Amino acid sequence: MSIEFRAIEPGEFDSLRRSLGLAFGVEPHPDDGRLRTCLPLSRTRCGFEDGLMVSTSGAHELEMTVPGGVVRCAGTTIVSVAPTHRRQGLLSRMMRAHLDDVREHEEPIAALWATDSAIYGRYGFGCSAVCDEVTIDRGHVELHRLAPSPSTVRFVEADDATTLLPPFYETIRRTIPGYIGRGDDWWEHYRFYDPDHERKGRTAYRYVVVDGEDGIAGFAQYRSKLEFAEGHGAGKVEVRELVGTTPESWAGLWSFVLNLDLIAEITADLRPPWDPVFDLLAGTRRAAATRSDSLWVRIMDVPAALTARAYPAEVDVVLQVDDPLGDVSGVYRLSGNGDDVSCRRVAAEADVAIDLEDLSACYMGRARFRQLARAGRLSGDRETLTRLDLAFGWDTEPWCPEIF
Repeated sequence: MSIEFRAIEPGEFDSLRRSLGLAFGVEPHPDDGRLRTCLPLSRTRCGFEDGLMVSTSGAHELEMTVPGGVVRCAGTTIVSVAPTHRRQGLLSRMMRAHLDDVREHEEPIAALWATDSAIYGRYGFGCSAVCDEVTIDRGHVELHRLAPSPSTVRFVEADDATTLLPPFYETIRRTIPGYIGRGDDWWEHYRFYDPDHERKGRTAYRYVVVDGEDGIAGFAQYRSKLEFAEGHGAGKVEVRELVGTTPESWAGLWSFVLNLDLIAEITADLRPPWDPVFDLLAGTRRAAATRSDSLWVRIMDVPAALTARAYPAEVDVVLQVDDPLGDVSGVYRLSGNGDDVSCRRVAAEADVAIDLEDLSACYMGRARFRQLARAGRLSGDRETLTRLDLAFGWDTEPWCPEIF
């Protein structure tokens, strides 16, 4: 198979959309300008056979929050192989071209959302965060007796939301590992994008905010759909985004969306496992949660990535890192505390032998060294692994509310 991997030209964008539609079984809408606006074409690496596009990949140029810091991140996206070219090694060859491009841009990490959780570990990506799809029955929305008094919320128009939400987001995004920077184009084409063809009988996005001492202290973005069953309101609310900065603001926003009239069910996707809603409700089991993997990360440069984050406990360990692709395999010593850390290659006996997939999975603060050791996926004595869990852990655990 003679395949050329290269960046696409502007005139090939429609071919890219067609290839994605065939691979994912969808019909891209002609008015959807998200990829055209936000994805640098120079960062695409698509496969061509005799001039025909048979695979696609690309990288958003992101800034991602990690524990105690921010790093440049290649947001791996639009990974697809034509149905006619499956099981021929094309994905591995394309990922090689894509990761070579990431390395050339000196991005310390790459990250993605996996359509299939069995694929990307073999390329060194590890599951760094999980999320919950939460469903709450409208009949069970009483708050716990110890819940704080909910803050007052107010509606804002969509135009006002475009002014209020971005600066608020900037104040919180550096505090939550997994959050990414959102430029103006990203806000317009991803977060505020609200065309009729995506509503499917639901309302346009609606916005409520909680006021704080300096600007807003939280917001919710949601849709609803009015339905009736046996003469009673049986509508649904779908929460797109909801975040607060104080216990009162979380309580106010959740109480508002849970108590809308004529509603039977509230759903919220891509929620963090630490969402306060589970402890705000009088009956925590009423918030039924279906957990799934979310953000997958690959460390592209071990010293650069490990020294870009902070560590809440002292760490001094020699790691033997095995990269499935061989790019960053080696022995490294990581030592330091807080944000004063060093990491370098050494010629020494390793304390811990770990695959890059698992090191990348622990990198964002969801530390699971001892758990992975119990599964036989890494080696090291329990004392060392306990110290690693303390050093790599972070409050708050990673949350990525952004599929890219």
